[in-house]
Amino acid sequence: MKDTSSLPPHLDELVQKVQDELIRRAIPIPRWGEHSEEVLSRFQAWVTEVLDDLNVRLEDAQFRTVAREVAQRILGLGVLEPFLHQEDVEEIIVRPPGHVMLERQGRVEYVGQLASDEYFREVIVRRVAEFTGVDFRAANPQFKVGLPDGSRFTAMIPPLAVGGVSINIRRFTQTKMTFDDLIEAGSIDQETADFLQAVARGIAHSCIFAGRPGAGKTTYLNAFSGYLPETAQINTVETFRELKLQQPFVARAVVLEEAFGAGRDGAIRMDEVINALALRMRPDVLVIGEVVLKEAAEYLQALNVGLVAHTTIHANSARLALTRLETLSGDIGIPLEERRRIIGHGVGLVVFLAKTYDPERNRFRRFMSELAIVRGVTPDGGDYDLAIIKEGKVSGEFTPLRKDLVPWVN
Repeated sequence: MKDTSSLPPHLDELVQKVQDELIRRAIPIPRWGEHSEEVLSRFQAWVTEVLDDLNVRLEDAQFRTVAREVAQRILGLGVLEPFLHQEDVEEIIVRPPGHVMLERQGRVEYVGQLASDEYFREVIVRRVAEFTGVDFRAANPQFKVGLPDGSRFTAMIPPLAVGGVSINIRRFTQTKMTFDDLIEAGSIDQETADFLQAVARGIAHSCIFAGRPGAGKTTYLNAFSGYLPETAQINTVETFRELKLQQPFVARAVVLEEAFGAGRDGAIRMDEVINALALRMRPDVLVIGEVVLKEAAEYLQALNVGLVAHTTIHANSARLALTRLETLSGDIGIPLEERRRIIGHGVGLVVFLAKTYDPERNRFRRFMSELAIVRGVTPDGGDYDLAIIKEGKVSGEFTPLRKDLVPWVN
């Protein structure tokens, strides 16, 4: 828990006074992402001078502590900013009134009550809203945007949020993990890794990485991309900069998120981008970062024109990943039976990733739970012809790969 014993009461008010005074004096606040020691040191010196001019009376040691804290709260994400620079932090969580928790390697830890609810609403959320151009007001009490470092910032404020501001910042590691890393972590075994590598190299079968939020879908897709042929034309589109594809030649597009009130005038539509990437730029492989809503229809269109297309989707099993895909694409104007045939004959493999809680270790475990091939639809067209060829257990064991069930494996 953070030590706040040396900080004066009403610190939030002091932060606002200093910030207002800096603006009045036309002292530039460092831009988001400028965190060099020289820049921060110079800015803290300005803050110290302003505190002195505001007649803030503290002992020397405490004065320096307060100056550093005030400077930190004005920059970037304020009290949350330091956590954005810790590589092992996967999620930053804020719950009313001002309680902060961190998730590291599947374990959630309580940091402390770092500031007031008003601070998180008026300083943090408003700053993000202004920086990203979000319409932030009571009539639009929820939004989701990408931060400059690629993190995904989601906020909910009153009156929708009961009791105060709730914030989740999903961070995506800059480290490019490989299947070897996942094997070492116990998330996958060598046989599965070898199989997925062969699928990636062959660029003949579309793959879906499915699982609950935080199960590691994007991590697996990134690792999988490292085995795509180096000279293959890979085109990607995503709404947040989550992908860290390990392939040197990628045509990449990031379509700004339009949900949760984050729309912008003149925004390029997802279908327009995918149409250009999938048809006019003639890729060998299309990667759609995540299927959430409108991406489902575009993913089906890619499958329907014969493209190899990889993506991630939230689901509770390999079979339900396909069901969710057909449900989310319901407004495409194609009957369910036809959509099911497109999915059944277009998707070749579903990798379902589990995220289970281990109460003894007080942490979540992520692992490959189901490896399923899709062989079309049943004769009556009412279901998918799905075969589970390998499973992972909560105990950490993996079943042998059923190669006899895979028609395209020697």
